Amino acid sequence: MPRPLTIAQILSSAAGALPMLIAAVRMDPAAFTSFSIVTLASALAVGGSRAALFQPALIYQRIDTASLVPARYMVIASSLSALAVTGVAIAASELDPAEAAVIGIAGAVPVIYDWARYRAIGASRRWTVAIGDGIRLLLVCATALPLLAANTMAFMIAIGVSCAVATGYVLSQSPFRVKPYPYREYRSSALWQTLDFAVGQFVVSVPLIVLGASGTNDLVGGVRLAQTLLGPLNLAFAATATNIVADGATHADYRTASAVIARGWRSSIRLLILSTAVVAVVAPAVWITGWAPRGVERDDLLLGLVLVGASTIMTGWSSVHGVVLRVLHHQSAVTLVRIGIASLTTAGFLIGYAFGGDEWSLILGFGANAIAAPLLFLPVALFYYRRDTREDP
Repeated sequence: MPRPLTIAQILSSAAGALPMLIAAVRMDPAAFTSFSIVTLASALAVGGSRAALFQPALIYQRIDTASLVPARYMVIASSLSALAVTGVAIAASELDPAEAAVIGIAGAVPVIYDWARYRAIGASRRWTVAIGDGIRLLLVCATALPLLAANTMAFMIAIGVSCAVATGYVLSQSPFRVKPYPYREYRSSALWQTLDFAVGQFVVSVPLIVLGASGTNDLVGGVRLAQTLLGPLNLAFAATATNIVADGATHADYRTASAVIARGWRSSIRLLILSTAVVAVVAPAVWITGWAPRGVERDDLLLGLVLVGASTIMTGWSSVHGVVLRVLHHQSAVTLVRIGIASLTTAGFLIGYAFGGDEWSLILGFGANAIAAPLLFLPVALFYYRRDTREDP
């Protein structure tokens, strides 16, 4: 029996990757780099809202089933996201403020959709989420595919419209609850997750935005396209994390720590094997065929695949244990580990920039990230796993 949240993640990732691939084929390197930075800013807005509100609320459902994020919180989060994406659009492209504002609003609609998705997950309407993501993908195909020579604003509008329609469907199929929202009860966990997310952006996203906005580093486009080509791995990691969190919050089979921990080990081993196999196929295939779209130079794409592939393999499977620790309410431990990883990664970016410029900044930054994640995550996870297993009822 297929898992609906896994199917949903597949559809959602496809909807995100399609505009990126079309843009890489049709845009020149400078335009594609700007588009990459804007879409990255939109993704960060979704991730930040999820860390501060949506995911902590779902995790707290292990304790209180009324733990849903109210609409007023979503309005605040999406408004702040629109301002942030607008600012990035102005910095990363030659758009006037009005056009950048349209992009900012379109880039914030995915935040609203993510709010609707998590409300449906919390209400155990998982197939509703999968259908909503399917609607989003169909609309992206209907709007983005004809825009073969479109600009950043047209692509972002297509993304925003697809998310808006999908939001309407998901909300129409989700129960409406009028109950107290216990945000104060899990506010501390939410703050730890928000700090974790903010610190984590210094691992990759902030350097990419800074280097991309400077307009001097086409390798940023290669890295962003490599992230898209290796999207099935991010899809697998995200689907695994969502399923672990959702099952830990709503399934009686995962009420004990040992059950959640065993689930985490199985998932991490599978992801390690999968990610290694995918990178071992994709990178040599690009090198042998010489394929490269218009928006990215071939050498930049190959180097991007190596950097992103190594980082994805090492961080993806080890970060699964961070998800397990969050479900077991060790929020501060996960965030402190993430601070350590971010510190080592940032040091790699800075040292690389000081000694070799933009390109070496990315090489040493991604390399440090690949080493730091398992080096710091696994010892902490093992410590808490032993302790929590002893305390199981």
